[in-house]
Order: sequence, then structure tokens, then C-alpha cells
Amino acid sequence: MSGPIIIDAMGGDYAPLEILKGAYEAYLKYDAEIILVAIKDKIEKIASDSGIDLSVFKIVECSQEVLMDEHPGDVVKHKKDSSIHIGTKLLAEYERGAFISAGNTGAVMACSLFNVKRMKGVLRPGIAITVSLAGKPLVIIDVGANTDCKPQYLKQFAFMGKIFSEKVLNITSPKVGLINVGSEERKGSELTIEAHNMLKESKEINFIGNIEGKDLFKGIADVAVCDGFTGNILLKSIEGLAALFFSEIKKILFANFTSKVCAAILKKPLKNMKDKFDYEEYGGTFLIGVNGIVIIAHGSSKAKAITNSVRVAIEGQKNRIIEKIAKEINN
Repeated sequence: MSGPIIIDAMGGDYAPLEILKGAYEAYLKYDAEIILVAIKDKIEKIASDSGIDLSVFKIVECSQEVLMDEHPGDVVKHKKDSSIHIGTKLLAEYERGAFISAGNTGAVMACSLFNVKRMKGVLRPGIAITVSLAGKPLVIIDVGANTDCKPQYLKQFAFMGKIFSEKVLNITSPKVGLINVGSEERKGSELTIEAHNMLKESKEINFIGNIEGKDLFKGIADVAVCDGFTGNILLKSIEGLAALFFSEIKKILFANFTSKVCAAILKKPLKNMKDKFDYEEYGGTFLIGVNGIVIIAHGSSKAKAITNSVRVAIEGQKNRIIEKIAKEINN
């Protein structure tokens, strides 16, 4: 039996309104047991004005909010009554629960490490996201949790990404590539060169070597490994490039009558293609390596993204992703 979905109602650029709307939609769509961590006075008026029935949620009150630019360490020390700190503490109390936040990523990670704890054997948790490229899913890890890394962290990201790909995406012996500036073994920084050597020697991973950014779009790898600084820039670049591409396509298709007719014919396939790159569609990302399901949603998440983050959390619960990863890491 799955535990509740705990949602940080105060985190994100559009909190609390869009978080409440997304949580309510998820309740209606998935009949999910949802706990909101919120400043009650703030959400009651907003919910009333928006026609959201708060009685369908359990509400756990907090008195502090975490700003997007606050230092994670300060949040752990001085904001113990914040929605992120309380939310992760609740997660530690509920077996097979899940926590979702669109707030400060560093604070979510720090509070998760403090309250939920890392899995035995895990050096550093990593954020893993699944994107659809070249007609198949690709797991990218890490996309923002660790901007500074050691080679052994990258090796473990590769292993955790491999387990995620196998156990959640059902990919047999996933191909793992290390994102680098070139395919040659001796190219890159000291970090990537040493990580490459470690991965090459590992018998547990189907390592295909270094891969460049362009290779991600060719379907060469099933798992792409990098430090969080590189991964976050890569992910935001993919999102930005997709937005630019569809903006230009829209201009072309609405330029004249003939192109508008073509637009009507191509509307559905273009929408399907656009959805593959839309962060609101894929919802949140897993923080892999802690003893609970922690979903980090995009800071600009609106209702649709929160609803889909709940879907991702439910899928993680059904797949028992935490138990599977913990078992594999400690084998």
C-alpha cells in the first residue's frame, strides 16, 4: 500500500495558487491522498477565491517560506518550520510516501539529506530526469543536485541511472555514456577523465564511453551521466531550444492562408512532438539516493506540472523505486 503524497504548497514561482490548483486536479484525477504543507492563512483565501475545496486535503501548517536564493544550509539550521523542512520530515515518518516541491532545489536536497537520510552506500544523491529523445527515453543524471562533483560521484550516478533505467523504464542492460567535450578517452577535465577510467573498469555498467551533447539526440545512450552544473545547463538548453523551435514553426505555419491549412493538418502531431519537450508534461524529477521518493518540480511549475509531478510520484510508489534502488546498491 502506498503512502500519502506530501506537497510543498509554498514553493515555486507561482505558489501557492498554481500548486493548489495542481494538487486539486491530481486529487480529482488520481484519487490521491494528498497532504499540503502550507501557511494556512495564505492558502485559505486563495483557495476560496479559486473554487478549490481544501477539505479534500490534510493540511499541515508551517510558518516559514524558503526563498529561491536562500542558502540550503541556512534553511536546515534556521527554517525548521518551513514547508520544505516540515515536508521532508513528514516523508521520513510515512512508509512509501512521496514529497513534491517546486521550491529551492538546494534546500530540498539539504532537508532531504537531513530528515529522510541518504541510502546506505550512497555518496551523493543525484537528480534524474527522463526525457524522450530520438524516439526513446533517456535518463540524464545529475541535472542540478551537485554542481561540484568528484569522479566517484559520477560513477555512482551512472550506477543509479542504470538501475532507474532497468527497474522503471524496463530497459535491459542500458547503455551508459559520460557527457564530455569529445569522445576520446583523454579529452575533458580532470573530473571527466578520471570518471571515464572508473566507469571503463566497472563490470556492473554497460559503459559506452564519452558522448557529446549532440549524441543525446541520436539515441546512442540510455543513460547520460554528468555533474549537476553541466546537467542543469543541458536540461534548460533543451527546454529553451524546443521553445524557440516551436515558436519559429508557429510563425511559419501562420504566415499565410496556405500555411494555415497545413497547420490545421499538422496540429496534432506537432502538439505530440511539443509535449515531449514540455517540462509541464513530464512533471518532476526524482532525487535518487535518499530513503524516500522526493520529486523536484520545475521552479516555474504551474498547475499542470504539479499534477504530472503527482503522477510521477505515484508511478514511483507503484514501481517501488526506492526499495529496488536500495537493494541493487547494497548487493
